[in-house]
Amino acid sequence: ALCDAALDGALADARADWDPRCAIGVVLAAGGYPGTYSKGAPIHGLDAPQPDNIKVFHAGTARSADAVVTSGGRVLCVTALADTIAAAQRDCYRAVDKIHWEGMTLRRDIGWRAVARYSQAD
Repeated sequence: ALCDAALDGALADARADWDPRCAIGVVLAAGGYPGTYSKGAPIHGLDAPQPDNIKVFHAGTARSADAVVTSGGRVLCVTALADTIAAAQRDCYRAVDKIHWEGMTLRRDIGWRAVARYSQAD
């Protein structure tokens, strides 16, 4: 809504809606990134059902005939929203595990500090 309002020159009338839930985003990258990496690998699993709290953002992707393929270093960002940071992390990695391509790489430690900090506070 904010981007549309900016494009329409109507930011003064726009309202920002915030989601109070915790968020975790995991970048799925091409093997070799940030150095030399290959392009054109078909991405599998994008059509797998995902819960409503999951969003998959495309960055380094392209369409090639009947497939979505890699075309950059940071290929996708899988993001989860949940009531706790631990639940967001769990849901995010469950969603990540449905997506794959040859040479895909990712970090498996995203959010660990926040999960540790907030689980100790409970």
